Amino acid sequence: MTRLPKLIAFDLDGTLWWPEMYMLDGGAPFRRDKSGAVFDKRNERIELMGASEAVLRELATDPKWRDTEIAYVSRTEYPEWAIPCLKTFLVNNGGGAEGGDSNGSGSGNGSKDGRNLLDISSYQEIYPGSKITHFKKIHKDSGVAYEDMLFFDNEKWNCTECSRLGIVCVYTPRGLTKEAWERGLADFATAQASRQ
Repeated sequence: MTRLPKLIAFDLDGTLWWPEMYMLDGGAPFRRDKSGAVFDKRNERIELMGASEAVLRELATDPKWRDTEIAYVSRTEYPEWAIPCLKTFLVNNGGGAEGGDSNGSGSGNGSKDGRNLLDISSYQEIYPGSKITHFKKIHKDSGVAYEDMLFFDNEKWNCTECSRLGIVCVYTPRGLTKEAWERGLADFATAQASRQ
């Protein structure tokens, strides 16, 4: 059996969702409508990109991932918007929202039937600065070796920089697509096999 990553990290802006936080005119508070769509306070929609919803749902619900932790690693200038936005997106077996309108300003899961994106993560390094700093903090807090981490980011230089730590990095210029996800898992398996 192929060894799975012990930790999978995702950039937010341009990797998991669009538009990027700095592009929003409104920002927090965010709300979720009955269809599961997420909007900022000026009703601009924030959407999960590509396969983001399916990948995060798989990580949150498939037993094969029970020993893998999720981290969010973002250099955003707006962490005060990113955290509530994570709280507003739900991940559950059926997808979409359950229980009608909700906002991401409070704590808790925001739904009786699902958890939100913040709930499913173990680490959130969301602040300006080098992603090397973010990963060093995650490594210290988690005890997970860099070689056991997989990271998805839409900025090539972040991937180049973080790969120097030994992290398997996947460049996602169009966000987290199914192809990028599968390539990341294959690259991780190849890296693990080369270490044996």
